[in-house]
Amino acid sequence: MCHTPIYALSDELRETARENHRILLQRLADVGQKTVAEIVGVTESKMSRLKDTTDGKGDLELFASIAAVLGIKLTDRDAVYCDRDMAQAMATMLRTSVNSPDFIDIIFSGGDKK
Repeated sequence: MCHTPIYALSDELRETARENHRILLQRLADVGQKTVAEIVGVTESKMSRLKDTTDGKGDLELFASIAAVLGIKLTDRDAVYCDRDMAQAMATMLRTSVNSPDFIDIIFSGGDKK
């Protein structure tokens, strides 16, 4: 075994590592293994070895695990995310404002009414 496989990580890390690995494999499939190999300057067989899913062999799995350990969640480039504190602040604001007819008008009209 070359490294700890994702399934052997702690519960806390396993879910993030699995999601990171899933995203990497999906994007690799979307773009194409051959295309990615050419762009990054490796052979297509090297790309196959990178994504090997045999327990503890694939470097792509290792990268996904390292990212999880570092607290990194991989996402699509166009995805828009905010941090937990911002989401909690927005939830509080919405809870306290949702009963205001003016607030609802502004939200659904795009803020054009004055």
